[in-house]
Amino acid sequence: MSTTTTTTTKVETPFTTGAIQQDANFWREYIASRPAPPEEFFRVIQDYHRTHGDPTTALAHDVGTGPGNIAERLLRYYDRVVGSDVNKQALAAAPELVSPDLISRLTLVHSPAESLADAVDETIGGGGKTDLLTVSECIPLLDAPRALAAFRSLLRPGGTLAIYFYGRPIFTGGAEPARLDALYDRIATRICSFLLPFKGTPGFPVHQRAAEALVSQLDSIALPSGEWEHVVRYKWNPDVSLLFNSKDGYDFEFERVDRREEGETTEEIRDRTWWQDEWDADRIKAYLDSVYPSYIEKAGSARYAEIEQGIEEFREALGGGKVTVSFPVVLILATKK
Repeated sequence: MSTTTTTTTKVETPFTTGAIQQDANFWREYIASRPAPPEEFFRVIQDYHRTHGDPTTALAHDVGTGPGNIAERLLRYYDRVVGSDVNKQALAAAPELVSPDLISRLTLVHSPAESLADAVDETIGGGGKTDLLTVSECIPLLDAPRALAAFRSLLRPGGTLAIYFYGRPIFTGGAEPARLDALYDRIATRICSFLLPFKGTPGFPVHQRAAEALVSQLDSIALPSGEWEHVVRYKWNPDVSLLFNSKDGYDFEFERVDRREEGETTEEIRDRTWWQDEWDADRIKAYLDSVYPSYIEKAGSARYAEIEQGIEEFREALGGGKVTVSFPVVLILATKK
């Protein structure tokens, strides 16, 4: 008599693996620690939507919605919003974190982005009934061609696609902002090294395409001209990489890839007040914890002590106070043909 043994291979991917089992407390802290897009950012999206294609504002869909914080912001502009995510625990946290006055206008869908064509029916924007589709801070993790095909299936002709991503903080205040930038980079890169290896693991293809997308400022994301029109790529503070840490934190090589097509518009804007905030050492630590959610466990107590020491260096450099920060942000806008 023979027996069959089934082995399940754990695939670790950037951010998602560490966040997949987190509860509402993690997501509450995630929202508090991450930068909140200013209303002006949403107005850029809405101005584009109003002046290109079909300006209807009945239904929006936020892909990678997590606990629904960006979906909630879209409800200011749209009658109904769908929020989808591969993380069931994040979606479960949304009713606790979204305003009770708005939750009835929000529909949550558990699905990978690449499978949304099958997961979303016409009553909630499937079959070409969606007016705006935002892709919030997750496109580097996706199989972009498959995901874009799914997004096209949801959008109505003339509907708007808005893909955005923000990277590491840029320290703009204090006596020595360059020193603070270098200190952040040292800490973040060390944290990333705790997560190695990437190369040769089942999750390596995701790590590779994510790193490529970030170092390319999302120019590696192709929007074929036969499917999309009026493509505009905004890049705020493009002199700073979207990578959360330096290349030294990786165990593989990657370079910039440019898949932009003729006829697209790229606007580069250096504005150190964009998405501006004030952070103290604890906020910097909380941000790092949210970017690398599994690093403390992987580091162990001895290596984690290095990070604690780095945060104390921040606290000393800031004199126990706060410092202004900004961010590199990329926003891609396109209209479905």
